[in-house]
This record gives sequence, C-alpha cells and structure tokens, in this order.
Amino acid sequence: MPYARPPRGPRGKYWTARWRDVDGRSCEEGGFADQASALNYAKDQEYLVRKGKKTSPSDMNLTVREFIETVWIPTVDVRESSAKDYEYSLNGAILPEFGDVKMKNIKPADIEAWLVKMKKQLVKRGGQMVPISDRVIEKRRLLLASILKKAVANEYLHKSPFATLSFSKAKTKNAVVPLTYEQVQEIASSLSPKYRIMVWVGYYTAMRPSEVLGLTYDRLDFEKSEIRIDRQISRNTSEIFAKDGLKTEASERVIGFPNELKDLINAHVKQFGLGPEKLLMTTSGGKVFRYKGAIEMWREAACKAGLEVGQGLHQLRHTCVSNLISEGANPKEIQEWVGHTSIQETMDTYGHLFPNAKHSLASMLDNHSKKQIAQSVLNVVNQS
Repeated sequence: MPYARPPRGPRGKYWTARWRDVDGRSCEEGGFADQASALNYAKDQEYLVRKGKKTSPSDMNLTVREFIETVWIPTVDVRESSAKDYEYSLNGAILPEFGDVKMKNIKPADIEAWLVKMKKQLVKRGGQMVPISDRVIEKRRLLLASILKKAVANEYLHKSPFATLSFSKAKTKNAVVPLTYEQVQEIASSLSPKYRIMVWVGYYTAMRPSEVLGLTYDRLDFEKSEIRIDRQISRNTSEIFAKDGLKTEASERVIGFPNELKDLINAHVKQFGLGPEKLLMTTSGGKVFRYKGAIEMWREAACKAGLEVGQGLHQLRHTCVSNLISEGANPKEIQEWVGHTSIQETMDTYGHLFPNAKHSLASMLDNHSKKQIAQSVLNVVNQS
C-alpha cells in the first residue's frame, strides 16, 4: 500500500513517498514538500509496479553517465573506428550536456534544446570557424537515442524522451567534388617532400585515407601492376594496423598499379626509405603516420589552395573515381575498384558523375522501340 511518511526530526522539512517494488522490496523517494505530492508519487510508482515495471530508485535514478559506464559500455561491440566516433560524441556533446542528469528527468524539450544549441556552435576547421555539420549532430542524436533505448529495454527507464520526437534524415552537402590535376599538384607541392606521396597514392588509387596510410611496400606488385589492399592504419596508437581489418569485407581488394604512381613511389622510397612494417608513409621522425596528423596536414594545405572547408582527404578518392568515369569505367567497375559493398552505394555516391547515363538509357529505349516496330512491320509483311 503506497503511503507518505512525514518529515523526521525537529529539522525535517520533506515528505517521503514509500511503496513496494515488483519483487516486494520496500522502496522510498524523499524530497517532497508536502504530503499530497509524496503520496501521488507513491501511487504513480504502484501503478507502474502493477504493470510489471521496476521502480526501485537504485535502478531508476541512474544518471546518463552512470548508466553508460555501468551498463552500456560493457555491451558495446563495434569496430575500432566506430568506438572512436562514439567516444568523440560522448565526450564532446552528450556527457557535458546530460552526463550528470538522471535519465528519468530528461524531457523531450531538453533534447530539442540540445540540438538547437549544437546547431549554433562553431568549430575550427581549416583555420576557419564553421558550424557543426548536420551529419555530426545527427550522429550524436542517434547515439544518445540508442543509449536511452537500451535503458528502456533493460528497465532502467520507463520511456525514452525520444519516443514522442521525430526527425528527418540529415541533409548532407554533396561532398563528391572532384579536384583538378592542378589543384592536386598545388596541394602536393605545398607539403614537405616526404608527405607528397600520400597525395599521389590517394589520387591514383581512390584508396580511403586510412588505407593509404596503411599501405606497405610488400603490397605493391610492380611486375603484375597490382596493389593489394587488405589493411588500414589503426587509430589506436598502441598498434600499427587496425585489428578489425578494413571497413567492410568488400573493402579487401586488388586494384591496378598505374605506371606514373610506380615512378613516384620508387622515387619516394629511394629518397626516404620505408617505415615500420615497410610503411610507405611515416612522420618526419620515421614513426607511424596517423590519420589525425594526416587530415590536419591536408586541411592546412587545402585551405591555402582555396578548397572549401569540408573538402578533406576523401576528395582524392572522389577525384580518382571521377577520372576513371571520364575514361569510360562503368558503375560495376567503380564499385569493385573502390571496395563498395553494393552497386547502390556506388551510385548513391558517384551516380551524378555519370552525366550521360540518363541519355544513354533513353537511347537504349529508343533503339529497343525501333527494333520492336521493325519486327512488327516484318511480321505483317510475312503474313501477307
């Protein structure tokens, strides 16, 4: 039977709500200014108990930080790169805002206010202060929503504040903007000679930045003109290559080895040698060249070359694909070259670079119709 216990002692000010949880244990929650408030709260808990819901304050009063550390983190089983993204979102946006807030106290309006706040924030990129991208905000929102969803599923929260909210998918700017050869050459020339090979490997292979940084000399077959891509640099500084391999199974592939790139690599190795595990790219001190250092170096050089903020190292991958398409490569060939899981992914990313695709398909339909008409006329003639 729920009831309200009056304040205790001469200095007592607050009433306490008391009830029994689903397992029969006695529960209580204090801090109520009057008897009615405490009793109403106790009755609300009893209603939840009757529905089979847990109401023990020790479980239901967890803060976001407490839940993440004690329940959520032990269940996370994702790739290293995803784990790094989670860490970035948690430390950069979720925990500063909600870390010390009890999950049950988060309202839908709090979520909406948080999203508006992030849209107004500026971050430094390429020497400029720019708004946080919609895609980054979306990633943070989805992560918090998944954390609170797990809290509901494990009965640490009765209802997620996201339950009554709806969102449209973030609109991303078309990042596939191929660079001209002159732009690539300008960026490469602005870098220290030891780092220029990073630009040219990306330009001639369409490898992902982490794949470029993880490329070793033993993966290059100069006789067969092939490059084997089967690993990438790790973002964990305690190891060289990512333990969980490439982004997807389709990412492991063998591509062509352009002659121009062969000459550039040979010249690079002759001048600078190889790094740990025969890595082509290393720091000025001969150590492993990490992703973070590479993107920072690119941003500075790209900014000087007049590229827009957001045009990162992936632009080299896009530029290579654009060049392949202009030389007649079809979508299936592009898919295999870049290591996409599906042709749909390839077309979603690079479909707009096939400028004559619609006209070619229309011409095919015209030709088909003409053949059908011709066949019909021939049938009539034969019947006559």
